[in-house]
Amino acid sequence: MELTQHCKLCDHKIIDFKTGTLCGLTSKKPDFQNKCGVIQLDTEYKSEIENVNIEHEAVLKTKTDTFGHLVLYSIIALALFLGGFLVGKYIFEKGVISTVPLIIMGLGFGPLAIAFGPLNLYNTNLKIAKKKKTILDTLSQMYGFDYDIDITHLKDSLGNKSYDTNLKIRKTSNTF
Repeated sequence: MELTQHCKLCDHKIIDFKTGTLCGLTSKKPDFQNKCGVIQLDTEYKSEIENVNIEHEAVLKTKTDTFGHLVLYSIIALALFLGGFLVGKYIFEKGVISTVPLIIMGLGFGPLAIAFGPLNLYNTNLKIAKKKKTILDTLSQMYGFDYDIDITHLKDSLGNKSYDTNLKIRKTSNTF
């Protein structure tokens, strides 16, 4: 694990664009094995817990919409493929060869692309959110902390999303 992951949670960190992340106590780059001995987990740690868990919950909340979108547009694409096939079959039985069925079937690829775009975005965002949450949980366990967070999703009349969190952090004896 990168040492800067530890520094991201610490209140002593100093971020300098020329030299990178520095420790506020030593004014040097992080240099330790496994875990930092002078880390202070307070406000930065709390805000990181809230941000990572809100991001994770927000991605999970879009699951139903994403799969509904996939099913709806897949049905539309299937209907266009089937409609093009049936039109082609009908026209061919009448003794006419036409490209109209191929055009209709080709139009079926549009909704199919629209169906899988949000699914790919959901999977990508979920992987990123899970990775951030795993790193945060690993670091929390490493420094002997455990937390419970309740996230309330709020939406105003204009549809703007906000979140209310209830965070409880406990010190545990389980460290590694």
